[in-house]
Amino acid sequence: MFNQKRLKYTFLAFSILLAFVLIDIFQLQTREFESTSQIIEQQNLDKFYITAPRGEIFDSDGVKIAETTLEPHLFLNMRKINNQNSSEYRQVIQYNFPELATKEINEIFESKDILQSVINLSSVEYEVRNNLISNFDGFLIIDLPIRKYIKNELFAHTIGYLGVPNKDEFIEFQNALGNNQVGKNGIERYYEEYLSGIPGELIFSGSEIVDSKQPIPGNDLFLSINSLTQLVTKESLQEGINLANKSFESQNEIKRGAAVVLEIETGNIISMVSLPDFDPNKFVSGISDFEYKQLDRDQAFNNFAIQGLYPPGSVFKVVAYWLALSENIFPEGLNNKDSKVDCVGSLSFGFDDGSQQVYNDWKPEGHGKVDLTDAIKQSCNVYFWDIALNIWRNFGNTEGESILQEYSKELGFSEKTNVDLPFEKVGIIPDRDLFEEWKITRPGLVREEGWLGGDLMNLIIGQGAITTTPLQVANAYRTLLTGENLSPTLNKNAEKITNNKINISDEFTSFLLKDLNTVTNKGGTAYVSFSILGNKANDIGGKTGTAQNAGNKNNTSWFVGVDSISNPKYIIATVVDEGGSGSAVAAPVSRRIIQHLLEYEITPVEFGEITE
Repeated sequence: MFNQKRLKYTFLAFSILLAFVLIDIFQLQTREFESTSQIIEQQNLDKFYITAPRGEIFDSDGVKIAETTLEPHLFLNMRKINNQNSSEYRQVIQYNFPELATKEINEIFESKDILQSVINLSSVEYEVRNNLISNFDGFLIIDLPIRKYIKNELFAHTIGYLGVPNKDEFIEFQNALGNNQVGKNGIERYYEEYLSGIPGELIFSGSEIVDSKQPIPGNDLFLSINSLTQLVTKESLQEGINLANKSFESQNEIKRGAAVVLEIETGNIISMVSLPDFDPNKFVSGISDFEYKQLDRDQAFNNFAIQGLYPPGSVFKVVAYWLALSENIFPEGLNNKDSKVDCVGSLSFGFDDGSQQVYNDWKPEGHGKVDLTDAIKQSCNVYFWDIALNIWRNFGNTEGESILQEYSKELGFSEKTNVDLPFEKVGIIPDRDLFEEWKITRPGLVREEGWLGGDLMNLIIGQGAITTTPLQVANAYRTLLTGENLSPTLNKNAEKITNNKINISDEFTSFLLKDLNTVTNKGGTAYVSFSILGNKANDIGGKTGTAQNAGNKNNTSWFVGVDSISNPKYIIATVVDEGGSGSAVAAPVSRRIIQHLLEYEITPVEFGEITE
């Protein structure tokens, strides 16, 4: 009996003790859970990125052409919005900002972001802003940078524009994620890392901001490009395009062209224009699908100065000019630059490979007796065909047959100029190896026989499969005058990159400048276009080019000008796509640009003369 009673008391005491232990364990777990939850919550921090102001962009005179302004934006802290207050916040937004559509407001409240942008407050009165922040803790005002392109369309292709990054750009550019914007083209893209700046941060714990980091602005950029020269170049090119539409019949409206002004001493780009263009500010405020598609149809986003691939026509003849003087390869039977051939308007000879047998010059009656100077002055095709024939007969089917291609590549043809702009095109210098490759990869472009003598005849006058960009042509002429192939630059502080050097004597440079001068003076193909300058044309030079296009397209109009023979400072390359004759359209465009560069009175672009 005693043992049962004692056992009962022992069991009761043990039960009470166990209950105390269990209570202590429960309280300990509860306290630790609350404490652990607090720690986890403190560690569960979220970031909201604030876009950094981009660096500003200035022209050669220090004139600002792209700027960033900070403008206040209203944000809604979505973590402070719940079922109880959602309707109130919706009503506040609808009342204060009636311009917002119901769909836009719905998208705000459906957002899963920490902060959701409501509206730009830059045009909203201060009292309204203050009232929103003072009375509703779910609202927050953040100053965000807005990009503005001060000259609108004028620098569309050189400066570029901004847009929301795609997947590849998030990976390629380290600040793209935080800034949620990236340069899509032009300088904005090429110097994205330099211009972009480091985004700021707001650190959230739950619905509250517990820390912040201010954004660090990007670096300013100073360009070699000149706003006034850019404006004159654009006006001149547009006048040339209008002139081509007025003077030539074309299946389609003539809209496209490009012009480049290159500083000879430095390789700096003073002006680069491509038409048609667009207003990059529309990408800041928001461009409609209709506008975008229309611009895309017109190829307005293409920078034809570096992406337009055209046969160069007779502006390419300076390559053969350099080859002839360097290798002493002249028309068969001649041994120096002063010896003459009799141009009767055509060249007939026998190729044994199936090539064309008769080649007709652009001037049916011929040019008479011509030497190398006359061949450049009058753009005599026969003289240069004779050089090609000499190369073919002596070096055909040997390593030496590509000597013209080698000389052209030394000047940068079929290679990138490595200008500080994205998406530069390369162009083509055709040869036997390329034609053999095309027979397999692009059989529709070449005949089964492959590379023939007639292809070399086409190449030497800038026709056939050859393509190049206006910047390549301008840089090639600059290389011939300096002996140094530099990468052209827009950033005036960029390190100069030498692609290669060529052996150019002062005597050769003198010959070349003198012969280019004959083109713009009496008897030259560009004489009419430059005659308005009177005696002032005596110190100007250049080369016309008229390149044939496939199908029913008009010819491509080319001119490369040198502002001064006695003291050359600038190369001007102009192309009007389907613009017809180079001497009639591109030459007067370049003449107007040269008038500006020399600070002469500027006169309208007027039709020159169809000479080739």
